[in-house]
Amino acid sequence: MNVSPMPNETSARLIRLYRADYGTKSEVIVRMGGVVFAAIALSLVTGSALFIAWLGLYLIQQAIYFRVIDPRRRKYSMRRFQLALVLYSIGTAIFLSVPLYLLTWPSPSMYMPAVFALLGTVLYAIQRENPTSDVLMIDTGFFAAGCAWIFYISLPKLDFFLDHAVLLGFCVLVTYLFFRAQDVELRRQAARRVAERRYAQAQKARALNQFVGGVAHDFNNQITAIMGNLELFELLDDPDERRSAMQQCRIAADRAALTVQQLVASSGRTRLQPVRLEIDTFLKDLDPVLTDLLDPKVELDIKSADYDFQVSVDRDMLETCLIQLSLNAQDAMQGEGRIEIGARRVLSRAAAAPGQPESDPPYIGIYVQDAGPGVSDETLSKLSEPFYTTKGVGAGTGLGLSAVSGFAKQSGGALVLDNALPSGLHVMILLPQTRDLA
Repeated sequence: MNVSPMPNETSARLIRLYRADYGTKSEVIVRMGGVVFAAIALSLVTGSALFIAWLGLYLIQQAIYFRVIDPRRRKYSMRRFQLALVLYSIGTAIFLSVPLYLLTWPSPSMYMPAVFALLGTVLYAIQRENPTSDVLMIDTGFFAAGCAWIFYISLPKLDFFLDHAVLLGFCVLVTYLFFRAQDVELRRQAARRVAERRYAQAQKARALNQFVGGVAHDFNNQITAIMGNLELFELLDDPDERRSAMQQCRIAADRAALTVQQLVASSGRTRLQPVRLEIDTFLKDLDPVLTDLLDPKVELDIKSADYDFQVSVDRDMLETCLIQLSLNAQDAMQGEGRIEIGARRVLSRAAAAPGQPESDPPYIGIYVQDAGPGVSDETLSKLSEPFYTTKGVGAGTGLGLSAVSGFAKQSGGALVLDNALPSGLHVMILLPQTRDLA
């Protein structure tokens, strides 16, 4: 009894199909450009319009196939996946028809492009990331059919039965080796995906342990300060000293409350009040606020937006996040250097990886870039985790970037971190642009 894959498995198969055939833009350009060039060249050399008709048919098939497997279409189904396999088979058949046809051409001059086309097809199938076992069977079937065709057209040129047996054995052998190469690579890729899932689970467990330990450590510090000052309050007789002890209690309580607020922001459950916001005006209003907060040796450069960018976002929270990012940048530069703040339009989800906002593009990215030393790739992947900090003991809670990330995700966007060139850290809050201006 055949069991249909679950919807998430079907979507994963379609995505793997897309990545295998259209995942690398440069490879697609080279592949399609080569097909167009070959069709035009063959048409000019032979004087036949058959190759132009073949090119048109192949391009139509590719356009329909791309439409079916395009991951931007969110509605995944088993029927859509089966249609994709049918279109993939049709495309393979169309493509292979020309080189196999050229092998029957009376002039031997056509044998060379036919051999190169077939060899290129085999190398492409072997080196690419094989998407599914279904595609493996399709590729092997067409490879076997191609070998059978070569065997068939070679029969009249062979006089002895032994020659026939050797050629047939060679066709069977290379078909088996092709299947084995594809099958081994498919199993290797499956093993890698399993290892990646296990690693991701281990990372989640590590982050959870760090999170719990950070909460316990931070609250323990604040409660110890509160209890110590309360005990001191009971022992002191001087009114000023007693007021000082109570003041220290309030400071510790405020820090604990701030930790709670940052935890809530990190979880993406802050109560937001989004309003329509013009980014250029917002950044201009933010300029004097940051100028007062930052050290005099820090040069602040706020870039004007080229367009009238507008987003729907909680203004106060966005301002708080940018202040947090600017203070982080100041700490990274040790109080001296240049901080650049600006906004730009982002048109694809790919620019947000690995943040991957849930909303659809376009987005407005508000960035803060410092001139500090930057961070390592390993540190970069951990910066937005709760309680992870590069500062010294007691210098930070490690919740600042985590809170900014939670706010960005709750607003339908993402937090994007990257090392700037030639130095520094580039932090961008990605927010969905208002639809009527997209």
